[in-house]
Amino acid sequence: MKYQLNPQHAALVVVDMQKGFIEEGAAMEVAPGREIIPNINRLRVQFANREMSVFFTRFVYSTKVPNLIGELHQQHKPPVACCMLGHPSVEIVNDLMPLENDLVIDKHGYDAFHNTNFDYALRSRKIKQLIFTGVMTDICVLSTITSALHHEYQLWVTSDATATLWPEVQSITLDLIDRAYGMVATTDQILSALKS
Repeated sequence: MKYQLNPQHAALVVVDMQKGFIEEGAAMEVAPGREIIPNINRLRVQFANREMSVFFTRFVYSTKVPNLIGELHQQHKPPVACCMLGHPSVEIVNDLMPLENDLVIDKHGYDAFHNTNFDYALRSRKIKQLIFTGVMTDICVLSTITSALHHEYQLWVTSDATATLWPEVQSITLDLIDRAYGMVATTDQILSALKS
């Protein structure tokens, strides 16, 4: 491994596991995202048992502060309003509802660090290592880990707890991450590293 995982300084990041992306029939459905919920929950249980930090990110579109993502993905705008401020699709899916001590970061783009308090929240908890899960691997996960690298965080991306729409894109993105950004590991490998 490139890095040694240190539970005292590690946090779990759950990217955009929202009703508007995960629920069956959702306007911007990422169906493979439902398959990774059990592995995300396995990690959450271990983090909770160790009193380690868990962060959730949510993409939130606002008509009051429109941006280019709304132009690129019209489903975020009315009448569909997928993941629009105040719409039920913004919420994290029921199977992954954040616990009392978990922190939810609302973002208005792909990158969870851009114009949010994410970096401040991580540093205030003395977090130096991030384990990523969620959707979509090639868009919001990749954008956030790119920014995390430039903020000097050590990174793991969980191969079987991240998902996108296309298996070949998942494979290519994980290869890119492993070569240039951090480490790619399975849920079992992460859990084993936490215990060792």
